Amino acid sequence: MAQWPNVLRLILVLAVLGSVTGHAQAQLAPDERRQMRQEMRQHWQQLPPEERQRFRQERQERREAIHLMPPEDRSRLREELRGRRDSGGESNFEHRGGGRR
Repeated sequence: MAQWPNVLRLILVLAVLGSVTGHAQAQLAPDERRQMRQEMRQHWQQLPPEERQRFRQERQERREAIHLMPPEDRSRLREELRGRRDSGGESNFEHRGGGRR
């Protein structure tokens, strides 16, 4: 059970980084966003296969850790993330959900 605080911290850090990245990306023009996505895609493709596999494995482990959490902890985490999303950013920000899986 001592592992949960570390998992929660990791998830919160990733969520904050994701929101900062999303906020910065929302400030870019469509052409600049397209170019940024292309650069990120090229960077990812240039990584060695074992490094890409390690990232995928870590992502899968984080997902599994979330699913293994007790429902109360998952709900608390979800509410914290929503609170951070709703309290930060500009007022015209609209969360549309979705995303890749």
